[in-house]
Amino acid sequence: MLDDRSKTILTYLVKECNEGSYRVIDTSELINALPKKYKTDDSSVSLCMDYLEKGNYISIKYKDAKLYCVTPLPFARQILENESNEREKTKKMYKMGSLLYILVFACAFLGSFLAIIIYGLIF
Repeated sequence: MLDDRSKTILTYLVKECNEGSYRVIDTSELINALPKKYKTDDSSVSLCMDYLEKGNYISIKYKDAKLYCVTPLPFARQILENESNEREKTKKMYKMGSLLYILVFACAFLGSFLAIIIYGLIF
């Protein structure tokens, strides 16, 4: 399971690197890609990159104190695509649930309204 920092770094790497190509990335680029609320420094970027490499999300060809030669692996691309598909499905389900809720409310209201009218006509 990826934490927010690692997921943000992985998203940045997938966006920046073409399919199967390595790219040299400076740690300052990764720090700038992360939101300020994480208060990221070089050591936390290093930890995230090591975690992503050990989890087979990325392949690191060269690593220095400030530079990484890195490419995302197909597994990482698949994980990010699955997450976006899950988010779309969740949004769709919320919309369908809301529509169903409104429909049930309208049908219940009409049913009770018609029952009162019929009762008034009969009695």
